[in-house]
Amino acid sequence: MTTPRLIKSIGRSPLRLALLPLLFACFAIAQSAQAAESNEGDLIGNMAEEHGAVPKLGSGTQNAAAGQSAPRQIGHNKWVIPIDFTKPLQCAGGNVIVHANLVVTFKNVPDVGVVRHELKLEGFSGTATNGSRKLEANPKDLTFLPYVKVDSKNGGPSFGFTFIVTGPGFQQGVAPLSFNVIYNANRYKFKDGKVTHLNADDTPLIKCKK
Repeated sequence: MTTPRLIKSIGRSPLRLALLPLLFACFAIAQSAQAAESNEGDLIGNMAEEHGAVPKLGSGTQNAAAGQSAPRQIGHNKWVIPIDFTKPLQCAGGNVIVHANLVVTFKNVPDVGVVRHELKLEGFSGTATNGSRKLEANPKDLTFLPYVKVDSKNGGPSFGFTFIVTGPGFQQGVAPLSFNVIYNANRYKFKDGKVTHLNADDTPLIKCKK
């Protein structure tokens, strides 16, 4: 009869009471871990959904935000300025889209420095979206602007250039389309007779010809 009393007394002992909070704590930790796992899964799922949605929502604005690509050197004192823009024009009845490469060469003039020398427009393609009209650029219309400025702030000269783009009118009886493309401040730096850096005008002026 002694053994049952001993077991009963142990069952009601302080040791059991001390273990109860520990059991509850372990249970709470397990529940928290499970909830964190669930939240983490939701977060990853949401991130994946957002990541998948970005190209769909931003693809239209991403191209517009990309803007002009940086000029690149292709030879001794020879650089390419990428031309890439979409612009709404009243005379076009909608947007005009233009892509081309402007090749500019420089020459070293003794006692003067490196100056702009020649221009060439390569790979031109253009479209007026209203009516999908093909645009053209006449190489003879590509010229330097008649000034050379020295940029005292950035420590280098700058030059400008312009060309004319033409195309059919956007409807019958409307005059043919014609607009100017003007790049004003194209700044460059040179050293030892060689152009070392070129910054193209990132806000070209596009305007209809009257």
